[in-house]
Amino acid sequence: MNNKQQNTKKTEIDLIPLLKFLLKKWWLIILSGLIVALIVFGATKLLIKPTYRSGFTAYINNQPINGEKDKLTSSDVVASQQLTQTYRFMIRSRSVLMSAADLMNCDLSYSQLVSKTSTDIQDKTEIIYVYVDDEDPEFAYQYATAISKTAPKFISEFVEGSSMKIIDYPVQSKAPFGPNYMKYALYGFLAGALIVIIKLIIDYFRDDRIKSEQEIEEVFGIPILGVIPDITVTSHDRGYYGYQNSRLSDGGQDEEQST
Repeated sequence: MNNKQQNTKKTEIDLIPLLKFLLKKWWLIILSGLIVALIVFGATKLLIKPTYRSGFTAYINNQPINGEKDKLTSSDVVASQQLTQTYRFMIRSRSVLMSAADLMNCDLSYSQLVSKTSTDIQDKTEIIYVYVDDEDPEFAYQYATAISKTAPKFISEFVEGSSMKIIDYPVQSKAPFGPNYMKYALYGFLAGALIVIIKLIIDYFRDDRIKSEQEIEEVFGIPILGVIPDITVTSHDRGYYGYQNSRLSDGGQDEEQST
């Protein structure tokens, strides 16, 4: 057996007691994870305010709304799918967002508005989603409505020969969209458990005490000829030697009493 195989075998053997050591500390790992999860959950509740989402769904076409073409070809579909990327960018442009803000008499800056606005595209379709997230559900609804009124007309003037039709209009959300408190708590649990596991592994490898006969053979390279048994006697479980010692003591006391 070469040195590489010996090292591999030794590593595999060393991992077994390490895993047993970690399994014995399972309660500490779980407890630490729960404590960190509760801390993260409480901090998230106190520091992060809930946000509400409102948005609309639109269909992008490479033909104008009043176009004369009745049927769409495969090339039209491909062109419309490519246009969704252009519309996605232009919806979050300064011109569109500020025009929507003027429509609802909003005095927020562009950086504030763009941070509240997001878009998404349905894969391999001409469908685009536009979302507005805010701590005020009324503002999210009003601003999403303003974008749905402003974006189709404004973008079609720049992207000639195209159109944007609203499929689903915004509705006011009654339930918070975020944050996901349980997700943060789960991350906290995993972080707490991982920290304790790393600490236990470090303590395990820093402990250089010999704990078994096998370790003596590995460290000193000599075979074990014999092992002295542990004759420690407890009140509820006596070994053979302890039992014999007890009988001899009782017998000695009986002989003294009879004498």
